Amino acid sequence: MQKLATHTFTSGSVALMGVVIPAASAPPEWIHLLPSSAGRIETVDSRGPYQVQDAAAIIAASFAETTELPIDENHATDLAAPNGQPAPARGWITAMEARADGIWGKVRWANSGRELLADQAYRGISPVFLHSSDNTVRRILRASLVNNPNLRGLATLHQEESVNFQQKLAEKLGLNAAASEDQILAALPAKPGETAALQAALPSIAEALGLDKGADTAAVLNAAKAAGADAKTTIPALQSQVTDLSNQLKALTDIGKLTKAAAFVDAAIKEGRMGLNATNRAEFVAMHQENPARTEKLINGFALMKTTHTAGAPPAAAAMQSSANDLVVKAKALQASEKAKGNDLDWAVAVQMASEGKQ
Repeated sequence: MQKLATHTFTSGSVALMGVVIPAASAPPEWIHLLPSSAGRIETVDSRGPYQVQDAAAIIAASFAETTELPIDENHATDLAAPNGQPAPARGWITAMEARADGIWGKVRWANSGRELLADQAYRGISPVFLHSSDNTVRRILRASLVNNPNLRGLATLHQEESVNFQQKLAEKLGLNAAASEDQILAALPAKPGETAALQAALPSIAEALGLDKGADTAAVLNAAKAAGADAKTTIPALQSQVTDLSNQLKALTDIGKLTKAAAFVDAAIKEGRMGLNATNRAEFVAMHQENPARTEKLINGFALMKTTHTAGAPPAAAAMQSSANDLVVKAKALQASEKAKGNDLDWAVAVQMASEGKQ
């Protein structure tokens, strides 16, 4: 099922379309009806977006039953005429053209339309079209002079002449009519002064590329192309080497930290620091790797065990050992608790918190 899309009334599946018309001494010969010849069309309000899938099919369908499509005022054909009010045509769309920026319509203006535009009575053109249930545009029925345009992307009508000139210039330069401004500028011949400046700079460019100053333009161009191609392979290779060296440096740094941490913790165990043993050695080594200064301060604060003539540790020493082991258990519990909350608590901080009695 096809649905009608116009500019001003808002019931059902109607959409607002439009483009601003600036003041001009003469009405434009071509008007921008749809802002895309193959793609999405956005509106200012919530209706749409609409899709253009086949511009040629839309144009063919639009003229399938008539040779001219009317341009009225404020959608009078759809709003006023059904109530018996007048809806005169102010112009007629006699042809359409699919361009890179959408569908354009050629207009034969009535005298009343020319007067309205000369008087700046209206600022916009709004097409009325049929669309399918998936919002694909199928056929343009007519257009209307309005003051509240809604379709996004339509060129203002004063741009029509400049657009045509750009297309004609592109064709003169042997380019596609839809060529961009950058492509057109690149195809334009250089000014004499620019050519002379380039020739003057050629020896310096040649020298920078490793050629003799007397190298000709072709040799310089080939050297520049070779340099560009070489850069595409050389730069990634250098970046890869830098990454490898960085990884190697990090590995060596980590080894150095591990060696220093293990040496300190093993020395503390050997001298009999309370709370340090083979069971929790790995935790304190990891803690030292993360924060050497804090770990050494903490371990140096552990009491030293004194030797006795008995086989076991004296009661006081045993109590201190138990207290140190309890500190490790509490630190691990703190880490687990924070992990459950989505936080990563490093070992040094966990031990410090446990030693301060934090839960």
